Amino acid sequence: MRPRTLILIFLAILLPTTVLAQRFFLREIMIIPVRPIDTDTFEVIENDGAGGTQMWCAAGKYVRDYQRQRGGSITVLTPRASSVAYPGRKSVMFTTKPVENSISSTSQGVRTAGQTFSTTHANALCRSRHDFYIKVRVLVP
Repeated sequence: MRPRTLILIFLAILLPTTVLAQRFFLREIMIIPVRPIDTDTFEVIENDGAGGTQMWCAAGKYVRDYQRQRGGSITVLTPRASSVAYPGRKSVMFTTKPVENSISSTSQGVRTAGQTFSTTHANALCRSRHDFYIKVRVLVP
């Protein structure tokens, strides 16, 4: 075989393998602590650079997996502020109770009290194009 053919075969085998390896190692696992306050209210604590999308995702996972609710809404009770459980860190208080003057929104921010997503919408944010995995760690109150 000619050297040029060998190089092309080598590249044809190597390039797809390299792309797959990068995709595997670029996945990030983000663990976001959640602290239950009462049966309906909980605090999601920022961790690993989590933003609004990840906070909503963690809230949705908590409601689905730990509160065992399949429908309903999640509302920002207290917007992003200093954490009650962890001084020096930021958190958001969410509730599944109906909140007066709540607003339905498509914005993924967590800086507006009363902002409401359906549980389904919050969980849908976990399946984004960013390719990271979000795990919820429930803290004992």
